Amino acid sequence: MRNENKTWHRDNNTFMNKSGSESYDLSNVRVLHSGIDTIKQLYNCIPKRYIIDQLEDMKSARARPFINLGGIDWMVTRSSKSSGYQYILKNLDYGFVVLLKSFFAEVDESASHMKIEVTPQKLLVSDPQTLCEEMVKVGRLFAIQVVPEAVAVHIAVDLKGLEVPQDFEQKLTCKAKRQFKFNSISEAQWNLNDISAVYGNGQTFTFGSAASLQFCLYDKTEEANKSDKIGFWEKQWASTPSVEDCFVSEYQPGDKVKRLEMRFHHSVIRQFCNGSKGPDGERLEIRDLNDLIPHLTNLWRYAMNNFRYQHSTSYIHPVWQLLLEDISIYPPAIDWMYKREAKAPSVSSKRNVAFWLGNLVKLMARRGISVETTVQYIMNSGLNEELASYFGCHTFDGLTELYMYLTEFVEKRLLEHRINGVAA
Repeated sequence: MRNENKTWHRDNNTFMNKSGSESYDLSNVRVLHSGIDTIKQLYNCIPKRYIIDQLEDMKSARARPFINLGGIDWMVTRSSKSSGYQYILKNLDYGFVVLLKSFFAEVDESASHMKIEVTPQKLLVSDPQTLCEEMVKVGRLFAIQVVPEAVAVHIAVDLKGLEVPQDFEQKLTCKAKRQFKFNSISEAQWNLNDISAVYGNGQTFTFGSAASLQFCLYDKTEEANKSDKIGFWEKQWASTPSVEDCFVSEYQPGDKVKRLEMRFHHSVIRQFCNGSKGPDGERLEIRDLNDLIPHLTNLWRYAMNNFRYQHSTSYIHPVWQLLLEDISIYPPAIDWMYKREAKAPSVSSKRNVAFWLGNLVKLMARRGISVETTVQYIMNSGLNEELASYFGCHTFDGLTELYMYLTEFVEKRLLEHRINGVAA
């Protein structure tokens, strides 16, 4: 079934269809906050050897998990390979989390050895240019040759008065192929591509993969209470004046606030850079927050169309139209044509890689080898550049994106071989 995206005739917050037979009054739906909730900045760099040695010594000596660098105390924890980095150093009071030393590159090799994440509190009190400079300054505490390489972003909008109907999941059109339902948040920690998840008795909806473009809708008041951040967010919401009386806050204690969050993985931002063109035909170049700022509003609109809440097969829901038309994160760049496009593989190598991969996966299927073992075998082949070219992805973040594409490919091919009896 094909869904159209017709919009409603609008008179302020009253939405009517073309015939006038249906109307929606959205006067009670108020935007309390919109902006960037999370920034994840990737850097090419070389970690300072003495810091890595110090972190290793802390592990072996079972010392207190703190290190002081640049006059700042950092809490240190070891990370799992799924994050792509060996160490996590954080100071949430300062506003930064640093992921250091890629699992996929040697310490003396210039590579994507560092990712810096910024807290929402830090984002709200910082202007983009100053924040970019401060992030590089933080990065230089841990590494040399610090160069911004790629950025991921979460765009969030907080709404008062939004009621989520029971059929929301059914009427949201998106590219998620598999659907899962969970009884509680703790049971929903899965790393799956192209998923749709509903948990917490319909209080939280998640669509799409964390390694691509993901949409999440949840009760922000409940989440803020659980994370002990309700005081911070109530202060932000209370700064929004009421439409009826500008001297009164729109948010009042006890109001329920829903958050819509669009999460752009850095690989998605890179795909926009590959395919988008400016007014004079120039390519889009986004390596840090400063580069990203002019395009945030258009990225928001793209995401809202990628995950589209339908009123019917013809009309988008009025709530979605309101969010498309009224939300502006920063003044948008004009006259850009946005298109996602993977890096094009070379024709000469593509055929050879395809034959090699196909035969290898078929042999693995016959031996009953698991997806994880097969992927690890391929990753250890030393053909990372050829594989990245074949899948049309980048290795600017180490090999995380390649690992994601390869896992999806192997999982699908092994299943096909087993179903077709090739593995018998």
